[in-house]
Amino acid sequence: MSAIARETPGSSYQHLVNEIRRVSRMSAAELADLTGVRERQVHNWAAGVSRPQDDSRDRLVDVHYIVKTLSEIYVPEGVEIWLHGRNRGLGGRRPIELLLHGDFEPVVREVESLNSGAM
Repeated sequence: MSAIARETPGSSYQHLVNEIRRVSRMSAAELADLTGVRERQVHNWAAGVSRPQDDSRDRLVDVHYIVKTLSEIYVPEGVEIWLHGRNRGLGGRRPIELLLHGDFEPVVREVESLNSGAM
């Protein structure tokens, strides 16, 4: 039996939310905006009270992937700066703004490129 199967419903998402917030210093309001839900819902996920569904789940998992990959390169302050700073690989746009508009693919590609050392 896997560790995920033994956990209570929502606890895996609880871990994702708390890791995203710890590693990126992202507020619950920012994470709510990125996942398309109200801030209260993010608090519910963080407490393990509920689980994200459909698009919000997919966005949460994508944000976690981005933040987790960045954390292999930067300390939390660096992750926060990278997400909010202008990025040459993204045409001078801020990664957080692209994510807010649901444009995850260019950010994922840039993070993967950065992580592989190809800049």
